[in-house]
Amino acid sequence: MKKRGGIFFAIAAVIMTVVLWGNPITHVKTAFFPEIPVLSTAPISTDFESTVDSDRLMTHVNAVSQPRATTAQKEPIRRYIREQLTAYGLSPIEQRYAHPETGAPDTGGINVIGTLPGTDPNAGILILGAHYDSAEGSPGADDNGSGVATLLEAARLFSPLTQAGANASDNIAASPFPKTLKLVFFDQEERQPDGTGLLGSLAFTQNPVNMSDVEGAIILDMIGYACRTTGCQSYPQGLPLPSVPDTGDFLAVLGLSDHTDLIGAFMGSAQSNWPQVISLPIPKTTLRLFPDLKRSDHAPFWEKDIPAVFVTDTANFRNANYHTARDLPTTLDVSFFRGSAQHVVNATITMLSNAAS
Repeated sequence: MKKRGGIFFAIAAVIMTVVLWGNPITHVKTAFFPEIPVLSTAPISTDFESTVDSDRLMTHVNAVSQPRATTAQKEPIRRYIREQLTAYGLSPIEQRYAHPETGAPDTGGINVIGTLPGTDPNAGILILGAHYDSAEGSPGADDNGSGVATLLEAARLFSPLTQAGANASDNIAASPFPKTLKLVFFDQEERQPDGTGLLGSLAFTQNPVNMSDVEGAIILDMIGYACRTTGCQSYPQGLPLPSVPDTGDFLAVLGLSDHTDLIGAFMGSAQSNWPQVISLPIPKTTLRLFPDLKRSDHAPFWEKDIPAVFVTDTANFRNANYHTARDLPTTLDVSFFRGSAQHVVNATITMLSNAAS
């Protein structure tokens, strides 16, 4: 995750409705915001196992928590991602790209993509994405080992191999969901030596083959850190929401106010699962005024007018280890991390279950 202290200043200036789902914090009436519908998961087989395993999450975090800023540092991480996806029955591919802004091949990167087909080839595609690179010198357990681990756990849970069971025959059951799930591990989200960033997601969204039939994206960037002492959660000075929590044990979900389905999917999950979710709907008309709102891998999807939400634990406003050598697996809150990952899985189920966006 790139440094984005300004993102919350921008949010403070444009957000008129912030709700801690299940318990309204502040609701300022405005004509710009539609009602956010709570999306409930369509009925699926009771045999479908959707429970996130915290031990598996932490195994993945421990495996990838090492500096991954250079090409050499990132190769073992890509290999680990490919091996895990293959073990779950996927056939991962790599998207090698030149620098999407300059065209320079020597400053490009590699995205890793795994696909789980749905039952209806016409139902569309949902992207679940996270960047796998880290800031220079940081092992990046939270940023963004937590996102990578959640994608790998989602691969396990949504894999027909997992759902069929270890002793299943070769006749593996089909996915119960209409939509296809595409897991994308983005390269080069962090600031590069030339000052650019979000290069992997830019390259992905600029490829028409990748974007064919994509109907939405859930982007994860730091979802494993919590703090529970009074005052440990900070906000920029002047944030006009005096009732927001002063403890950092909520998950933030940022999306455009006219793309409500994805926010509604997290809203439905939050009603029955911990941690609580704060949803921040952003009016699209404000994006040109506040470029800091587009400083993670959700932004290239917004530029293509693809619904996308950005899911985060608020980074440096909570986690003092952000972009340092102290961002280690031992600093993560396992219970919070598991709950955040469960929200992601629940919201993904909701979106995959709906044949139409």
